Amino acid sequence: MPPCKNFTAGLVPDQLCRFLPRGSIACFSVAVRELNARLSPDLEWIPIQYEYRPEETLAIFSKRFPSLHTLVNLGLYMYNEPAIRRIASEAIKFGRSFGADTLWCTLQGPTQLRLALPVAKSLGIPLFTEVYDPPTWILRAQSTPSVLQAILLRKFDIILRKSRACATASWPMAKQYAEQYDTKTVALLPSLDPSMALTPATRINSGNELVIGMAGQIYATEEWKALIHALDSVHWKICDRDVRIRLLGRWVSFNVNNPIRIEYLGWHTQEKSVELLSEADILYLPYPLDPDFETVARLSFPSKLTTYFAAGRPVLFHGPSYASPAVFLKDNEAGFLCCSNEQSDIITALKTLVTDTSLYSQLTHNGRMAFDKYLTLSSLRQSFATFLQVEEDALVPTEQSIESASFGGIA
Repeated sequence: MPPCKNFTAGLVPDQLCRFLPRGSIACFSVAVRELNARLSPDLEWIPIQYEYRPEETLAIFSKRFPSLHTLVNLGLYMYNEPAIRRIASEAIKFGRSFGADTLWCTLQGPTQLRLALPVAKSLGIPLFTEVYDPPTWILRAQSTPSVLQAILLRKFDIILRKSRACATASWPMAKQYAEQYDTKTVALLPSLDPSMALTPATRINSGNELVIGMAGQIYATEEWKALIHALDSVHWKICDRDVRIRLLGRWVSFNVNNPIRIEYLGWHTQEKSVELLSEADILYLPYPLDPDFETVARLSFPSKLTTYFAAGRPVLFHGPSYASPAVFLKDNEAGFLCCSNEQSDIITALKTLVTDTSLYSQLTHNGRMAFDKYLTLSSLRQSFATFLQVEEDALVPTEQSIESASFGGIA
């Protein structure tokens, strides 16, 4: 994904590139053809070459014929080898033409795992890597058979050990990878300009409605279903308030058998998203409780949490207590945790946030404190300098990076 504002995966790179002086970076983008992602217009000074990744997996036989699924995808892996070599050759040629002295590679999927080391080795330059999600999450989402997962995870292990430094999505991921791979790690958390953050609300909105805000894709589908079923059980009423869910994001899928009250607003800029979420009463953050997803829950970090804090409304976390956002919220007393899919527990959590005005105010205040301490552009710039192993003064000042940007979409 190139640095851009209209896709979640492009938002953090978009801001990071604004910290880099003109002429210091070029971009070789190997993205999904269907997304048609392009550089942000005001970053068009960055030299860029677009390539499209080959089809990485085929899931057509994954459930009914697992053995055939494995054979088909092993065949696809080998079939893609010439395409991978061609893309690597193009990347090497591009890097040499730019005079690259460092390779910064995001390890987001099988294609990048196959490209990172060959490109760095051929260019003879140090490799700096970035990991948004544990590779097992991507491979599982793509229905990658276990034998192919083992091959790709072995590549991931080697890449991390050979990386000069690795940027991670969370502090727990940074700690684990540093210990596991003996590699320097730095957490780069999704951050915003503090001027975007609104004054924390001290109480729930007046009126007869309870608006639950949510932004981004719904990965924790079982928790989302549990919320819907819990609201069904009380006929979408909490403390005599009619419940409405305000949903922001690029894509959403519904499968319901009863009437629901969901306001779907689509994709918005981050600035507009903060405004729309600030009009809600509670901001909902689901994470998978399924033990099969424990690794991703422990190591990933949701970019929407930064936007939630900026909106100044209390966060209701619905997921396991060991998840990285749950630990962060608990440590900073900045969110209410519901660690169950039981309908009664979900309803109790909602009722508590509606009725306990002192808790409501405390959570929003502490959320803003956590935002100011950890999730501003100044913090991100400092962490980015540490990752690149340069003095912070070598980067563009935060104020100038803000001036060059018009805010992007919600993650």
